Amino acid sequence: MLVDGGGSLTRKDFERELTDRMNLKSMVELGYDVTTVGVGDVFMGVDYFRERFAEVELKVVSANVYDESTGELLVEPYVIIEKAGVKFGVTGVLDNNASIRTQRGLESAGVTVAQPKEVLEALLPELEAKCDHVVLLAHMSLKLARVLAESVPGVDYLVVGLQAQKSSSPFEVEGTVFLQPGNRGQFISDYRLMFDSDGVFQQYEPNTVELGNKVPADASMALKLKEHKLLAEGLRKERAASMAKEREAARRAAQTDEVTCLGVEASCVRCHTEQYDHWKTTAHAQAFDTLQRGFQSTNPECLRCHTTCQTELAQNGSVDVPDDLRNVQCESCHGIGTEHARDGSYGVIRVETCLGCHDEDKSPDFDLATYLPKVTH
Repeated sequence: MLVDGGGSLTRKDFERELTDRMNLKSMVELGYDVTTVGVGDVFMGVDYFRERFAEVELKVVSANVYDESTGELLVEPYVIIEKAGVKFGVTGVLDNNASIRTQRGLESAGVTVAQPKEVLEALLPELEAKCDHVVLLAHMSLKLARVLAESVPGVDYLVVGLQAQKSSSPFEVEGTVFLQPGNRGQFISDYRLMFDSDGVFQQYEPNTVELGNKVPADASMALKLKEHKLLAEGLRKERAASMAKEREAARRAAQTDEVTCLGVEASCVRCHTEQYDHWKTTAHAQAFDTLQRGFQSTNPECLRCHTTCQTELAQNGSVDVPDDLRNVQCESCHGIGTEHARDGSYGVIRVETCLGCHDEDKSPDFDLATYLPKVTH
């Protein structure tokens, strides 16, 4: 049985439907049985949520997310899935205090979220009567999931769906087995359950698999992903070309009144040739090439950290980063060149300097002592 902790839809403001359709269809093709409602799934409102999930044969459950207009549950509260003669009851809950942001111009996501503990206390007796094991998809932090497991008995397995860090080792809380694979699809928790001839549960063998280069890519899925990225990249480039004149005019107008970055070639290399030569050998100097190889060179979510001084990018795909500000240049770490001071205060590197991009979400393994020597010059 393959389950997901929620958050299947994207919050991107560009090519949203293209990306969401790809995500959901891929989950179906990979064999996912069920997912739950995550904080980002209602970013575009309940109508958009229903439209996307209506296009695929993927079950989605939640016991505490309600349609604000009707007062009814947004989706089914649970589903019974039978595997090898064993019945699993799968339900899901969303943190009722989670910040549910919405698309600009959308007044409300159109949902209300009940207190998970109260909902589960009422639901679990019914669910336990219909299945052999209860699986809870908890779209919340690990801390809240622990509190929930401690206060609500009856959950056999709990999938933590809103936790960036993964857990390599299994652990239990009040008899509930926790599965914590982390987010962004970088890891998968592989738990093998063993039963005797009468179907009585005996034990489980846990494993967390890192979906890195050592795991071979499925050829058909890799091709579909490449085709999707090429299509999205092409659409963004078309949009960028059609808006080029307006964008350039706005950029020039902004430059007349604002302090802007100069670029390493235009300023820094004139005095810091040794440092420049070393920078050219680092991954920072190849950051934009990395995006081009992955067909993400117009993706504003990626450009913010793979270019220099590009923090206020249009979210509709109309992105055109000047050649002289591509890659992670000097000003990304040391500050805008026009503010260069000679008193020793300019360019000091602190851990906060790096965390703007190497945060828990994008770079969960970041350690300043390990990373900094790779770019120090």
